Amino acid sequence: MAVLGTDDSVRVRCFQRSSALAVVTGDEVLIERESEDPGRGVITAVMPRRNVLRRRNRSGVVQEICANLDLLLVTIAPEPEPHADLIDRYLVAAHGDDIEAGLIVNKCDLAAADAPPCASLAQLYTGLGLPVIRASATTGAGLAGLRAFIGRRTAALVGQSGVGKSSLINALLPQARAAVGTLSGKRNRGHGRGRHTTSTVRLYPLADGLIIDSPGIRELTPELEDPTELIASFPEIAAAATGCRFRNCSHEREPGCAVKEALAQGAIDPRRWRSFRILSGEIIGAARP
Repeated sequence: MAVLGTDDSVRVRCFQRSSALAVVTGDEVLIERESEDPGRGVITAVMPRRNVLRRRNRSGVVQEICANLDLLLVTIAPEPEPHADLIDRYLVAAHGDDIEAGLIVNKCDLAAADAPPCASLAQLYTGLGLPVIRASATTGAGLAGLRAFIGRRTAALVGQSGVGKSSLINALLPQARAAVGTLSGKRNRGHGRGRHTTSTVRLYPLADGLIIDSPGIRELTPELEDPTELIASFPEIAAAATGCRFRNCSHEREPGCAVKEALAQGAIDPRRWRSFRILSGEIIGAARP
């Protein structure tokens, strides 16, 4: 594996001294360089992490994706068709690890970016206070703002395959030469699926910060240390829940449910409510013995 040196300019080819050292992209490690070849070395220790982005796959196995993030940038585009469900899953994962999140609407040069579902999703999350950046890897629109938003932080681009994460990295950092692909001929709800061009997680130095490119993920079940905190990732639902008649209200059939009232009045978007209900079943259900 390659380790980026402290000056962010030299990558050292390293192997692990012990298989017990679990290393993911973004980890800070100690290495010993070979005296005969300073471009090669050995990882001797992994420093304590500030956070680690995890997911639970279909088999129920928890996978670590990357570590020590300051910023999670959920990337969507007109194609493949974006959905609130996947966005919300990333936001839950970010909230669980105290990582700031933002939304990138890539391919904003396409007319479809100004129509549903892209435009309506951007409006939804802007209204929730999430930073939303419109960008285009093709025209360069929004890249200066994206670069400034990342600043000195470590950011990870996440989202479905085909939304242009690697293209954005190449536009921000031409020397990265991240592999890019095209939408495949397969169809998903009427829209092309992206090919998994990026198969590994990779870190790049970007101006004063760092940016991580990750493989496209169509399905994600966040791994929360305390599944009961799921509602905190949905602040509009959490705020409404304080008005429920019963403290342990499930927001299903109980009388005096303020959440159901807020949903009926339009204070809670139905897409967010659907995400919350599905995740409640997946995350809290998985935590039960």
